[in-house]
Amino acid sequence: MAAVPQMTCIRCPGDERVDVGVASVEEPGPGDMRVRTMMSAICGSDLHHYRTSAALRDEYGWSQWALGHENTGIVDAVGPGVEYPAVGDRVVVFGIVGCGHCVHCRRGEGMFCADAQHFSRHRHGTNAAYCLAPARNALPLPDDFDFEIGALLSCNVGTAYGALRKTEVSGDKPLAVFGLGPVGLACVMLGRARGATVVGIDPAAERRALALECGARVALDSSDPDLLARIVEAAGGEGVAASIDTSGHPSARAAAVDALRTQGTYVEVGVGHDATIAPSRQIIFREVTLRGSWLYKQHEWEGLLDFVRRRQVPIKSLITHRFRPEDAVQAFELADGATAGKILFDWS
Repeated sequence: MAAVPQMTCIRCPGDERVDVGVASVEEPGPGDMRVRTMMSAICGSDLHHYRTSAALRDEYGWSQWALGHENTGIVDAVGPGVEYPAVGDRVVVFGIVGCGHCVHCRRGEGMFCADAQHFSRHRHGTNAAYCLAPARNALPLPDDFDFEIGALLSCNVGTAYGALRKTEVSGDKPLAVFGLGPVGLACVMLGRARGATVVGIDPAAERRALALECGARVALDSSDPDLLARIVEAAGGEGVAASIDTSGHPSARAAAVDALRTQGTYVEVGVGHDATIAPSRQIIFREVTLRGSWLYKQHEWEGLLDFVRRRQVPIKSLITHRFRPEDAVQAFELADGATAGKILFDWS
């Protein structure tokens, strides 16, 4: 009997521990594809797994799976019935697996599927040498985008793009971005590419410096007691037309609403604890719009590619560190420190 091929993968047992181990390389079934990973990345949501207790991860069975949901690579096998993609195609793997036939999946919005499976919770995640997923999760990566850009687009920049589309910011509509991790930095960069004046807010001086490099007009310390006044001043005296919070921190969420001008739009991206919001004072009397934004829709993929290409957005400058998979412990320790930009794993 032939031995089952093995692949390197990165798992997280919990309690801020990371293991680099092996798992079986699976054969694609009907409708599936297998992608040989070229680049993957650490997402802020991966740090929730990293920080979760080992007992809880064991209870839910999460620790058995490879971590991650940001992946780009080359299709190396497809199952029966798959016409696209073909072996050899360069693809990005969309990060949530829907059922494929409900109303949300048919719209290219698999994240809303009632039966959705999440990488690293229900199946092996993308920080592994190979990724098995339905072929319908393949997003084509054009030849003018390298694999590092593909990894950025797969979630980080794509998530920022989905959020920005809900704000309609432009040259006369300033934007505030709370939380300057990789998604927040991408929001700064894309907002600036749309012509907006962008104000960045974060407690870490390192990330405020990165935001200025990404195009923010000013980058403010979130602990500043005069934070709101400084945001209003930077926005021209009226408050910002839109704010995006990527941190999930209660104080940031409340400040992101207060920083808005009348009829402004607040978009929440960060997963975290709920904030206390006063509907009358913060929402009703100023007719503020509150919106959530989760990832991006598969039908937005070509628009995202076109935006980055036409505006020549230098998204690779979001990358501050690159690691080999065997150095995953060091990579996650760095990510957990909340001072770096985007961290990639090179599997090539």
